[in-house]
Amino acid sequence: MKGWRLGCAALAASWWVGCMGGPDEQADAFGAQAETAQGERGDVEAQWKDAEKKVYSEHFGQGAGSEWSHRTVSRTPKGERKFLGPFSEQEVTLSLADLPAHDEVEVRLELFVLKSWDGNDAAKGPDRWVASVDGGPILLDATFSNDAAPFDARYAQSYPEPYPQGSYPGLTGAAQKGKLGYPDETGYGSRGDAIYPLTFTFRHTGDRLTLRFADPPRGEANEQWGLDSVQVRVRKRKTGDLLVSNNVSNSVLRYDGKTGVFLGFFIPPGSAGLSNPQELVYGPDGNLYIASFNTREVLRFNGKTGAFIDIFVPAGSGGLGFPGGLIFGPDDNLYVADSFGGTNSVLRYDGTTGAFIDVFASGGGLLVPQKMAFDKKGNLFVVSILGNNVVRYDENGAFFPAAGQPGAIFIPDIDAVTVAIGKDHKLYVGTTAGDDVLRFNARTGAFIDVFVEPGSGGLTDFVDMEFGPDGNLYIPDFLPGTVLRYSGKTGDFIDVFVGVGTGANAATLTFMPSKHHHKPHGYEAD
Repeated sequence: MKGWRLGCAALAASWWVGCMGGPDEQADAFGAQAETAQGERGDVEAQWKDAEKKVYSEHFGQGAGSEWSHRTVSRTPKGERKFLGPFSEQEVTLSLADLPAHDEVEVRLELFVLKSWDGNDAAKGPDRWVASVDGGPILLDATFSNDAAPFDARYAQSYPEPYPQGSYPGLTGAAQKGKLGYPDETGYGSRGDAIYPLTFTFRHTGDRLTLRFADPPRGEANEQWGLDSVQVRVRKRKTGDLLVSNNVSNSVLRYDGKTGVFLGFFIPPGSAGLSNPQELVYGPDGNLYIASFNTREVLRFNGKTGAFIDIFVPAGSGGLGFPGGLIFGPDDNLYVADSFGGTNSVLRYDGTTGAFIDVFASGGGLLVPQKMAFDKKGNLFVVSILGNNVVRYDENGAFFPAAGQPGAIFIPDIDAVTVAIGKDHKLYVGTTAGDDVLRFNARTGAFIDVFVEPGSGGLTDFVDMEFGPDGNLYIPDFLPGTVLRYSGKTGDFIDVFVGVGTGANAATLTFMPSKHHHKPHGYEAD
């Protein structure tokens, strides 16, 4: 067993602080890998299926309804196309109520930029247009310019970047230019109008939504704007966000389950005394359970908000020393790998009350238990860290070795750190010897193949892995502080799902459940 690896990625936080050298060189390598993987992201996106519902659509052919704060509808000079507007130095709101249950909103519209918009020009403008959510994010704050003459930075627009960052030629990103019949009022080669198709997607859960559109006051107010083809969709995401434990800050970080974008702390540093968090697992009650290694407890937090609920398993309960791996079994009880200073066994606790039930499994080659996985028949696989093997126990906790092996030994002589059962019902074992993932027959223990090649995607230092809702394999790489994603079918590297800088000291992970009941980590049903 590599003692350095165990110290840096698995157990005592005091060891980890001295193992965090060289992040700059690793960051460069990971940045390059992320760039080359972008082409494969499209395939991943195609797997994402959203339950989507259109809740609003308006083209203003029959006017504007009471959901709009201003209901002026006009016709364009050319084609007599109806649209909402025109407006100048006004705020217009769209208010919707009784929205169905959802996690995300998508807004699509066409923005009409009319007359002499001057973009970033400080004297006449800046000519900004702002879209925002009442009580929520700013969707767009950018300047627009109808200047079609040779590029003059004075009349550049910030769009498609937010103001004041961008400096682009006028009409950049416009789908139509000068097609609505508005005259050029500048005399300098501008267009009288432009249409920009815009799409905004943002997190939202309430049953009411108010969107705000405005052009703030500026130096000159001879510009106008309008809206057409406004559509609002809501969707219920089929997967939850990704949670990653940070063992140095003693926190749990949250990332968008679709994009990997950092969303902030789910559990702030040191909440409820959390210290050196190990396994994260959702229980049948929909709450999050965390092994707090240094305090020797299992803590329970609200699975949706991250608020602390209680100490589910107190220190010393059932002889517990230091909790490592956690898993809820097919019986909905909690199984805890007592990794150091205690019973050197797998302890079982009531999944509702946290009361100690029994020592479920011990001996047979088990030495410092860590990660665990149940197969579909209820057999338990346990990584034996210092035993350098993977052991197996049946549904009653009795030894269940592979053929020809003694005690409970299922896979001998392997530098294993984590295990998982895939949807193909095969056993996946992550090793420190090769920084790889090996695949075995979960019935016989026979080796099948190297599923993730050594160092694939830059993999260097991990102690956990999980198959995500998209069927792909996610691995937190501790020292670079990344989460890597691999094809759940081939094991090929897909991308750096969580990049360097946002996933510092990523040790263990889990996905927030999309439904109230969440299958235990490492357990896949038929």
